[in-house]
Amino acid sequence: MTETVDTVETPTRAETDVLKKIDALKAAAEAGDGRLDPVVLTEATQIVDRAGQRLRMSGDLTVVALAGATGSGKSSLFNALTGLDLAAIGTRRPTSSMPLACVWGDEPAGEVLTWLGIPRRHQVQHRSSLEDARSEDLDGLVLLDLPDHDSTEVEHRLIVDRLVELVDMLVWVVDPQKYADAALHNRYIKPFASHSGVMVFALNHMDKLTPEQRKSCLEDLDKLLKSDGLKSPTVVATSAVSGDGLEEVRSLLVKRVSNKRAARVRLAADVDRVADRMASQCGNAKTPEIAEADVTELVDSLADASGLTVVSDAVRRSYLQRARAATGWPLTKWLGRFRPDPLRRLHGDQMSREEGKALRKSAASEVAIARSSLPAATPVQRARMDAAVRTITNKAAEGLSRPWADSVRSAIRRREESLGDELDQAVARTDLGVSSNPGWWSFARVVQWLLFLVTLGGAAWLIALLVARIADRNEPPLPEWNGIPYAWIMLVGGAVLGLALSFVCRLAATSGALRRSRQVATALRAELVNVADSHVVAPAREELAAYTKCRDSVATARQ
Repeated sequence: MTETVDTVETPTRAETDVLKKIDALKAAAEAGDGRLDPVVLTEATQIVDRAGQRLRMSGDLTVVALAGATGSGKSSLFNALTGLDLAAIGTRRPTSSMPLACVWGDEPAGEVLTWLGIPRRHQVQHRSSLEDARSEDLDGLVLLDLPDHDSTEVEHRLIVDRLVELVDMLVWVVDPQKYADAALHNRYIKPFASHSGVMVFALNHMDKLTPEQRKSCLEDLDKLLKSDGLKSPTVVATSAVSGDGLEEVRSLLVKRVSNKRAARVRLAADVDRVADRMASQCGNAKTPEIAEADVTELVDSLADASGLTVVSDAVRRSYLQRARAATGWPLTKWLGRFRPDPLRRLHGDQMSREEGKALRKSAASEVAIARSSLPAATPVQRARMDAAVRTITNKAAEGLSRPWADSVRSAIRRREESLGDELDQAVARTDLGVSSNPGWWSFARVVQWLLFLVTLGGAAWLIALLVARIADRNEPPLPEWNGIPYAWIMLVGGAVLGLALSFVCRLAATSGALRRSRQVATALRAELVNVADSHVVAPAREELAAYTKCRDSVATARQ
């Protein structure tokens, strides 16, 4: 009499939305690429590809494989289930090196069998007869008899390994002497513990045991399978000789064939298995956030290290010096020409508008970057910058699993190495305003020169009168205005107005210099914000976005 231990075929996880699970696994693998274990990622990719291929094929076919060790009696069980005699088809299958496939019904199975890699000479078609009308219940079944998994031939074991990954359902045929074989459990059962819903264990040769021995073997096998991680193993006592258990195995096959979901159950179990491995690496921690205060501190440290204050002050002093040169009284501004422009040491010599555009264009294209001559950051400035980078790195990696924490740190470290050079380039890219001057400078310059010419005219007039007096010549009369000679009015008035205009322009230039200094400081800080983002913040957030996608996709794949 056939004895059974737990014949429930409940899958480990619901497979109703297997397409969603497969898509989620694919997304998780893409997000984890280069970050998680490449072996696990390769397995995930293979499962996604395999699932896509299987789902494109007929969903009305259910592929079931009989697998077992040498002497387990799987071929005899195959004969008993199919009603075929392998010896009678020896021309089709001269050896057991290739699996034999038996297909029930008229559903075309060529595409599936080709995908499984089973040659036509190892395929047989099972046709229903009036004497065996019940075989119609199995229409759509593709039953495989696999080579021995413990064969001495490597080729045979490779075939078993490949098909175990592909079939929709596995019937492991074991005998009372080898059911505890370590090779079977370590190589095929433990790694597929999540596939309990798509595996059946047929304990064969039960006709050779007493009832007490049969009960003991069934209980021991059930306990052993549960220790392997199978939650609800399905175990059937069979005998190809006496026929015990064959009807029960057949009923299991009929049930799997009739509900047309064996392939999806198997694929869902495959996804669950690799998703569990990915989850152990990915973790499920909450995605860390990078605080704006930490980003601000980083930008402040970069501003300190890049000399933002020095640059903005140099811009202010340069603006004032150039304003005096443009709007000052010609006699006094001449002395200022001997003072070096503060920006010469930062951005090279003074440049024209065209030269300034060319410089900024070359800097933007990174063809020729104008490097500043600012002094290198002091140890204190460098330490502050390193501390700010380290704070963001640690907070971005906080709570993450080791692979993701290492990925965050590596992403920042790769960009951080060029951070120092990028600070110089940020200064070089910033428009310091040396190529654009206010329009009123030109107007003031014209007025100053007019006043200076008036002053010179008055001086020349007075000198001419003095020369005439010395030469005892008749002095021409001096035109006057309210008793004051025009020559003196021109000399004194031109000089006084010129100096007064110079003073007014200096006041206006002081305000403009402060405004230009603030504009340059704002522009340079914007450059430093971009540097902080591209070299620290963006790499961290990209890794965190990938982590979030991987974590959420793995969670969906495990549902």
